[in-house]
Amino acid sequence: MSMYIFRRYLRAERIVTLLYALTLFFSAYFIVIVFPSIRKIQALKDYLEMLPPFLRGFFGEEALLFTTLEGFATIEFFNTTWLWIVGVYTSLFAGALIAEETERRTLEILFSTPLRRTRFIVEKFLGFLSCLAFLIITSYAGFLLGVMQIGEKINFALYNRIFFAGFLCMMSIGAIALFLSTVLSEQRRASSISMVFFLGLYFFNIIATLLEQFPILRYLSLFHYFDASKIFARGVIQWSDLSVLMGVAAVFFILSLIYFERKEIYL
Repeated sequence: MSMYIFRRYLRAERIVTLLYALTLFFSAYFIVIVFPSIRKIQALKDYLEMLPPFLRGFFGEEALLFTTLEGFATIEFFNTTWLWIVGVYTSLFAGALIAEETERRTLEILFSTPLRRTRFIVEKFLGFLSCLAFLIITSYAGFLLGVMQIGEKINFALYNRIFFAGFLCMMSIGAIALFLSTVLSEQRRASSISMVFFLGLYFFNIIATLLEQFPILRYLSLFHYFDASKIFARGVIQWSDLSVLMGVAAVFFILSLIYFERKEIYL
């Protein structure tokens, strides 16, 4: 029964995950290939510069030039399109990891075998992280294909860090959604609450960025630790940011293990 739950999860979610991956691939590709044309539109540059601070807060913490690929990719992809697509996937799928098994009444059958609860939840989460990594890699492939087509030179090391930080950010959100999935017994409820949490975190980050008189607020949002505009502007990614993301993921994963191990499951 080696890695049975892991392989079972990958088989069950392969089609939907592939559809999300293709969406990310083509979104990244088309956003990059239209960049040379957008760069020439002066009116659009002026329009973005005239946006009120609240709307500019959607695009990131640091100001970037819209005429650079980094600035354009941040506004159109990393801090918006990519974040929303992968965030929705994470909320829905991680939020259903345990709750769907409870709702479908399959846990009693699974635990009638030598399978332990800890191993079950570890393999389930590993299956989700594998699918998440596939989404990250696919979106990066679409981005690189677009870059090759337009002949743009990029700093590969910097983009590697951004996609890696994005993976860690979604892993931390996924760990929180996993905990909600262990607490709640209905798949739709667990996924819905995870989605509300993701959306609330996203808009809270925007508000916290705008409230410069209360700088401490921005540190309460996970998206503060993954902000493509900040990484591009500074040219580096801070290990303290990555540590926070990994720490949050570890804490909520451990809480999920503890809670699920002690949870009474009535089927």
